[in-house]
Amino acid sequence: MIYYVSQKSKSCGSGTRECPFRTISEAAQIAAPGDTVMIDDGIYREWVAPKNGGLGNHERITYMNMPGTHPVVSGAEVVDGWIPMENNIWKISISNAFFGNYNPYADEIYGDWYDGLGQIHHTGEVFADGKALYEAASLEALFHPASDSKKALRWFACVNDRETEIYADFGGKNPSEICTEISVRPFCFFPGRTGLNYITVSGLTFCQAATQWAPPTAFQPAAVGPNWSKGWIIENCCVHHSKCSGISLGKKADVKDNSWSKDPSKGGAQTYTEMIFSTLSDGWNREKVGGHIVRNNEIYECGQTGIVGCMGAVYSDITGNHIHHINRRGEIGGAEMAGIKLHAAIDVVIEQNCIHDCPSGVWLDWEAQGAAVRRNSFFKNVQDLFIEVCHGPCTVENNLFLSEKNFFNASQGTACVHNIFAGEMAPIRDVNRFTLYHLPHSTMVGGVMFIYGGDDQFYNNIFVGKNDGNPSLGTNAYKKYTGTAEKKGMENDTPMADIEKTFPVKMKHNVYFNQAKNWEHEMDPRIISDFEAELSVQYKDGHYVMYTNLYEKKECMNAELISTEILGKAFESDQYFENRDGSSLVVDRDFTGAAREEQTTAGPFQNGCSRIVLI
Repeated sequence: MIYYVSQKSKSCGSGTRECPFRTISEAAQIAAPGDTVMIDDGIYREWVAPKNGGLGNHERITYMNMPGTHPVVSGAEVVDGWIPMENNIWKISISNAFFGNYNPYADEIYGDWYDGLGQIHHTGEVFADGKALYEAASLEALFHPASDSKKALRWFACVNDRETEIYADFGGKNPSEICTEISVRPFCFFPGRTGLNYITVSGLTFCQAATQWAPPTAFQPAAVGPNWSKGWIIENCCVHHSKCSGISLGKKADVKDNSWSKDPSKGGAQTYTEMIFSTLSDGWNREKVGGHIVRNNEIYECGQTGIVGCMGAVYSDITGNHIHHINRRGEIGGAEMAGIKLHAAIDVVIEQNCIHDCPSGVWLDWEAQGAAVRRNSFFKNVQDLFIEVCHGPCTVENNLFLSEKNFFNASQGTACVHNIFAGEMAPIRDVNRFTLYHLPHSTMVGGVMFIYGGDDQFYNNIFVGKNDGNPSLGTNAYKKYTGTAEKKGMENDTPMADIEKTFPVKMKHNVYFNQAKNWEHEMDPRIISDFEAELSVQYKDGHYVMYTNLYEKKECMNAELISTEILGKAFESDQYFENRDGSSLVVDRDFTGAAREEQTTAGPFQNGCSRIVLI
């Protein structure tokens, strides 16, 4: 069955092509497995909460744009009737009945690992011609800002029992002459209950959702998401201006949500561990959740994350997305902010994404076992990749790491193969937290242990320094790991007795330019000292383009093909570096998808590269 939705319809539409529904929600209440909902141009100001899910890949429920159209689902409403006040401030009074059972101007942002940076923030936002204003710390601060304040466009709300008063500074503009909107809905497209599987969302724009903070120890809302379901496809969409997160593949609601913030007597790591076991007892497994595809979307101007997920993203593919300008305004802070922030990213593939202007590009936190980060481009991020307390295996291959800080590795059991690293690298041990590892390709817990560090492998990478001799550039960051500690040394019954030891590290056929420093114990480093390497990302004609002369030294870059046979197992999890179906891994494609030969080339480009369009 095909249902049609168009705002050109009469309100009594029946969903046919001739008489379409006026809202997407009308179709979402009756769409059944195998049905498709075709959506015409327009701004649909509604929270679409599907009633039903599909039954499998061949019986999906699909929501998609009509060919050639660009429908928008907005969490905001247009408001007018602003009254001028002093100091270019305008005021509007809105009855609380307007908000229904959710008033985002009374809903404070809150949760584990959240930082309000010195003031209270709310999930609501005010927009002027689509641009979000900053929330002021107080009404007094709005009317009389500090002389050094750079936030000219600001708002503040006062909520009482009857009404919500919103005050705003539109930068000297008259709000009657521009489009003024306020976010009023917590979601754009998000089921109201869990377990609605096999839904496809394609070709839609989602924006201006009043989303709450999404830590790993609480329900993780976003403008769009499956709400703890299985087999969704979110593709060819645009997601922007969500207060916290754009797309969630994350955790469902639980009575113990945010228990660390409510009672800090236990540490956050402990309460998260308890949450994992609670979720396992409630059926966390690949038959029930995960296996999503998130591809070819643009996600930007979200306050916390572009894509967030805890446990619910297992076995998913996140591919071909353009994620940028996350937390650009810096209004809120905390430990959960990134272009992609996933906890328990078991067997997740993150591939061919372009991620820039984010706090972290990709942050894989706890249990990224079997995860693959491949063929992505990173630039202009605070840091590109952060893998935290994972015991491995985790594969990082054929990526372009082009920011000032590339890889913060508070983990072990990671294989880095055929990447370009053009910034700092920092390996670190963590012997303060017992962290989990899993049975291979399973959510079942296999054990817990500290992160001793090491058990990492670096093959066929290119490291580009800055010609300043900075020792933190290149694999010299591993200088404290001598490679002499034996794995049997970790068998002591008292783990704390071995806290000075690290697992062996293996490195071979890495290439070093511009005084990037090799690790003193690695095999066959290729140190290029008679050549000035150039590497830059420039924005030209609407595209980000990487330029380089690195491959003028291609004759120094011969390397061998890397496979499961060479990489072996991650020690702690006892799992092979392999594909998630258990088949052998062979790194036989480069950044562009070109086939690699048995005698291959170091770095991401088999056949060399001087210029490549990143997005």
